[in-house]
Amino acid sequence: MTYLAIGIQHVCMLVGVTVAFQPNLIRSGVKIATISDHKFTTINRSTRSSAMCTESSHTSRNIALQMALDASEEDDDDDDDDEYLELEEDWRSFRSTLVNSGLSSETEGYIDEEGSGKSAETADKQKGLERPKSVSKANEELLKSQNPNLAKEYVDGVWSYPIPTAEAGGLVVRLPLEVEIYRNKDKLQIGKELDERLESNDSPNSDFSSFVSGSEENDRNELDLSFSPSSAQLILWYKKTQKLIEDEIATIANLADESGQINPRELEPKAEKLLSMYLDNQMAWQEVCLVVKNDESSKKATTIVINRPMAFRLSENLGKLLLYGAYIGDRKIKISEQNEWSKFLRAFEESCAVYVGGPDKMEDPAVLIHGIADLPGASELSPGTGIYQGGLPAAVQGILHGKYKPLDFRFFVGCHEYEDGQLNAAVYTNKYQPIACARTLALKQCIQLPKPLWHEVMELSGGELRDMSRLELMKRGDIQE
Repeated sequence: MTYLAIGIQHVCMLVGVTVAFQPNLIRSGVKIATISDHKFTTINRSTRSSAMCTESSHTSRNIALQMALDASEEDDDDDDDDEYLELEEDWRSFRSTLVNSGLSSETEGYIDEEGSGKSAETADKQKGLERPKSVSKANEELLKSQNPNLAKEYVDGVWSYPIPTAEAGGLVVRLPLEVEIYRNKDKLQIGKELDERLESNDSPNSDFSSFVSGSEENDRNELDLSFSPSSAQLILWYKKTQKLIEDEIATIANLADESGQINPRELEPKAEKLLSMYLDNQMAWQEVCLVVKNDESSKKATTIVINRPMAFRLSENLGKLLLYGAYIGDRKIKISEQNEWSKFLRAFEESCAVYVGGPDKMEDPAVLIHGIADLPGASELSPGTGIYQGGLPAAVQGILHGKYKPLDFRFFVGCHEYEDGQLNAAVYTNKYQPIACARTLALKQCIQLPKPLWHEVMELSGGELRDMSRLELMKRGDIQE
């Protein structure tokens, strides 16, 4: 974690900009000191909330795969690579159709006890998995001003829902600490205490009722929770887990000396583990990451954070960082690079969307992400996603000739690199929730969004993810619906 802070700070100093991360919602002023490589680092105590991780079945995907395989048997002349590409494209297209029609890999049409067929939409409603088609008109209006074509595609058919494993071209969203602790309580020392609180003799509806009655009337109306039994249960475990975290962090904070610092060596194992989880979660608070690569054979994966804006205008130093990487330092541009450098500055001087993509490879040239299929030099993240990487020279040329606009592209400095199946492990331990979504969610700019992208994705996913987002929104008064 120390290296993450140093890396981002170094890059920001290099380009002369400030990175604005999401603010903590509640601060006490108490500082906690942690030791990393024998150096003290201080953080502010804060309380945040959680989201529910859900998993889906593979039934619909199996149907899509079988359909694609049956179709491929009719043409024995195609090679294996062509069959694979068609399979991937058919699956993504099929899944998009399923989701937009109300049927997904999480919900299926089924027969009730009386033998009458129930639609997928009815099944979704009974499970509390209704997925809205629009969650922020203000966000949609902003997108229209930035990229009218992408905005039309968004309005016509945006979709999003949770899936069990991360896939290239999809998203992974960081889940709040409450979810991580609750769903891993059987593996944690603090889990025993959480079980005792959950099994206490309190009325099942006590936390639910007090939460609702303690909310402002306007907040309750905007929240619009279904208050179904599953929602009530979610609120119950969420509030009790949140209270446990607050109590434990307060206990740790009480160990602070007069200067407000704590020596972690004085902590008991349970408190030390909680503090470690707390810090790790805070560093990635409400991250929304695009999965650039997830190779099951090598067990390596790469993601980039798409909701951490770094700069909106291009300076000379920032341009050097994006084009040549951090190692260029203060050296002058070579004569052989002058033409490329000059065109790049002219193309993006008025508008340039730059993001902090993660703590790894921050010294490398920036990664360019866009949705232009025929851009020379670009490659699709995964067949059928419609999300592309690279092709900067052609992008510059297209902007200068008026074919493209600067905000059709996004630059990312750094990324998250995973080896030995670490991304799958992060999903398994409920740090991240994989999301399948329309490409518009991954391609849209996150520049001063009225509603943060994390909430937008969570609400579009429906079910418990939507409820948890709404609970989080009640803590903030600076977000437009």
